[in-house]
Amino acid sequence: MSDPRQSSFWQEHYERGNPGWDKGEAAPPLKRALAALDLEPGAKALVPGCGYGHEALHLAELGSDVVAVDFAPAAIENLLSRSSGLSLQALERDIFSLVTDFRCDFDLVLEHTCFCAIPLDRRAEYAQTMAGVLKQGGIFLGLFWELGEDGGPPFNTTRQDVHLYFDSFFSMLEIERPEDSFPGRQDEEWLVKMVRS
Repeated sequence: MSDPRQSSFWQEHYERGNPGWDKGEAAPPLKRALAALDLEPGAKALVPGCGYGHEALHLAELGSDVVAVDFAPAAIENLLSRSSGLSLQALERDIFSLVTDFRCDFDLVLEHTCFCAIPLDRRAEYAQTMAGVLKQGGIFLGLFWELGEDGGPPFNTTRQDVHLYFDSFFSMLEIERPEDSFPGRQDEEWLVKMVRS
């Protein structure tokens, strides 16, 4: 069986076409939350596990300086083909290596279906890594997926999981069950806004 810790696992999904997590556009709850954030032009933003980069492109179109990261070459190739003219850097790399080059570098981390792809024994490391790349007072904005079932990936993420893994590094500002999720994900998501403490 393939291992989600390896890039080949994700590359195979892209090569088969139409990965199930991809909805073809930025998630409506995140678009709404970003509009409310009113980021300064040129704010530095990270999109980990960006996939085809719909949220990364949206952020860049809003005027942010974006770094989008994914494990799978196919995802990065697709994003690069659509990012011409935007302030967007697309990197094929392991997100757990980001603190090496981007310590305390970002004003914002935008999370969507990355955390649910992380094996359970690395969740605490993921939260610590995201805190490590954010500036003091930086914002972590995430849309977490509560599937209500075991197994994965995607791995189930409850509200309690968010607190368990992130409260050591962040102060919770808002958490809600969004009403504007994609069809098929309604009542399965948590929209979370946290600040690096």
